[in-house]
Amino acid sequence: MNVDDTHRLETAIRAARAGGRMALSRLGDPGYQKWKGPRDLLAEAVLDVQARVVDSIRQEFPDDRLLLEETGTPPAGLDSEQGEAERDARADPLWIVDPLDGSVNFIAGFPVFAVAVGYRAEGVHRVGVVYDPCRDELFQAVVGGGAFLNGRRIGVRQIADTYEALRSAMVGTDWLGDDDEIKRAFQVGRFVADQVLQIRMLGSPTLGLCYVASGRLHAYYGLGHLGLWDMAAGAVILQEAGGYISDIDGEDWVYGGEGCLATNGGIHRRLLAVISAVRKLQRLDRDAAHRQVG
Repeated sequence: MNVDDTHRLETAIRAARAGGRMALSRLGDPGYQKWKGPRDLLAEAVLDVQARVVDSIRQEFPDDRLLLEETGTPPAGLDSEQGEAERDARADPLWIVDPLDGSVNFIAGFPVFAVAVGYRAEGVHRVGVVYDPCRDELFQAVVGGGAFLNGRRIGVRQIADTYEALRSAMVGTDWLGDDDEIKRAFQVGRFVADQVLQIRMLGSPTLGLCYVASGRLHAYYGLGHLGLWDMAAGAVILQEAGGYISDIDGEDWVYGGEGCLATNGGIHRRLLAVISAVRKLQRLDRDAAHRQVG
């Protein structure tokens, strides 16, 4: 771990804890609410948490770029045009902030959400911090330095690449997006559930990755509507814990994209095959429907 990584890790920890404290203080009092998209709520408290996180980062790195999930207002000190530049997911270097991953849970008062802060430089996700204020659990990692939960080193739960291993796997997921996307996610979920021990919906992709990293789950997948902010911090933690992440089609995961699959590594190939088979059938159905319309 170099000096720069150490400084950024310390800053990310302070920022995530500051945001988490504010989130706890606003739990049950989310303020005004509005719909950003299908099944995607935004609350005033989430913007307040984001401002607190950004302020903590700006105190140490005032000139760094940030990618923020909530884009209703630019980060402090930026005008609208600058704010758009800050939200470039391919900017480098880049801080990547999800002020409350699991915001719908938060708004409902359901205590499953987290503050996520990641940092990427030269195309490498180098720092990841995820703080769950309800459980006072802080997951952290720096590339090459291992993954930790509240200071204790963590690692994925290793199981071999066998059919029996897949059958004994605990898998997390979330269904996001519009009605058509939910329908496709349900179809995939039915097939996955038939192949694994149990499938659970979390409402927080970031925590899903951290739970794989700490051995609470064997895998987590999401089919779409996952922003870079949902995955960046957790991906560092997962990989440093010995896990593996790809996009939902098995390709490299760097800038996000359509979905992801994060596993302990041992069942990645088999679980990907199950998901890919269903998605192939879905594509064939959509193509046939388009030909009929045409």
